[in-house]
Amino acid sequence: MTDTPDTPHTLLDELARDGAFDDAKWRQFDELYRPVVAFFLLQRFPSLAGDCDDLVQDVMVKLVEQLRKGGYERDRGRFRTWLAAIVHNLAADKLRRMKRFAEVVPEDVDWFAPQMATAREQLDRQWDEARYRAARHHVLHHVPLPPHYAETFRALEKGASPREIARRFGVAETFVRQAKHRVSEAISAMLRDD
Repeated sequence: MTDTPDTPHTLLDELARDGAFDDAKWRQFDELYRPVVAFFLLQRFPSLAGDCDDLVQDVMVKLVEQLRKGGYERDRGRFRTWLAAIVHNLAADKLRRMKRFAEVVPEDVDWFAPQMATAREQLDRQWDEARYRAARHHVLHHVPLPPHYAETFRALEKGASPREIARRFGVAETFVRQAKHRVSEAISAMLRDD
């Protein structure tokens, strides 16, 4: 997940066009969505952690197929809801094959139906959390940050006070606030496009 690519609708439109076999665009799409799909899948179906990589790959393949067939209809709902439904259906298929989710028939779940509003709201919250976790992970592990920024941010998340952190690293409390602000901004920049 490097810098966020073109706005998702622009990217989706380009990928959905007949003959859109631009490897760079698909790599961009994969880089943007693969980590989010993985976090979302693990959050909703923790029992599938051992199958996560395979399921994420299945989701990405299904997305490619569906986008090329025009399966996403923007006027029916948000892309994230449609994508989450694909993740849910493939995970449910896997669990059903494993005899852990037999009562759910994925084809019967219409996430865009009006009666699914509460489920969509929960799904949106979980999707937002998965996106945040993927962006946070990318920033803390792959974005070059000044010394102690990542450690400062993690310590703040764990509840340490700015004073404690400043003492731990031998820096001023203003450094702690600056580190939190810069890391938060980097994460926010990755989340702006959905």
